[in-house]
Amino acid sequence: MDTPEPLVFPQSFEGLLRALGDQLDDRCVGRLKQVGVDPKGRLAPAYPLEVWLGALKVASETLAPELPLEEGAAVVGRRFVEGFGSTLIGSALLSSVRLLGPDRMLARMTRNLRTGTNYLQATLEPVGPGRYALTCQPVVVAGFYVGLFLAGLEASGAPRPSVQVVRREGEKAVYDIAWG
Repeated sequence: MDTPEPLVFPQSFEGLLRALGDQLDDRCVGRLKQVGVDPKGRLAPAYPLEVWLGALKVASETLAPELPLEEGAAVVGRRFVEGFGSTLIGSALLSSVRLLGPDRMLARMTRNLRTGTNYLQATLEPVGPGRYALTCQPVVVAGFYVGLFLAGLEASGAPRPSVQVVRREGEKAVYDIAWG
């Protein structure tokens, strides 16, 4: 049985475009078009993973040009959640995240990660009170998820959240997620 082509769905690109905010100027639009996404046009039903990676790189270089890709992608991940929170649905969702708290938010996040792509797998294992090991695969730019998970924890009301990549094995990334 053939493995399907990894695809990224338009809601992921909507979040990325919102993350860019007022930095989405003509130059940035042109660079995004070069990698295969037209931010001023209608988004496609799905994009190849390479287009997502290109757009993520453009966003990282735009929002954090002084940082290496992994660190810049963490900035994009944080802004992704903030941008999503500026939508009507996102605002309602982030309000409910605070009611859920960090434990239940993380359990839902692993499920929500699968809605933006047809390929991402995530598993969450409790390690102790306020600490989890989250494994995602395939991951090419692990920093994006560091920012995404950190912003999610903050939105959930987790005190002093921390997210670190503790292990990389090929396209598998293991994150240590903690708070308290």
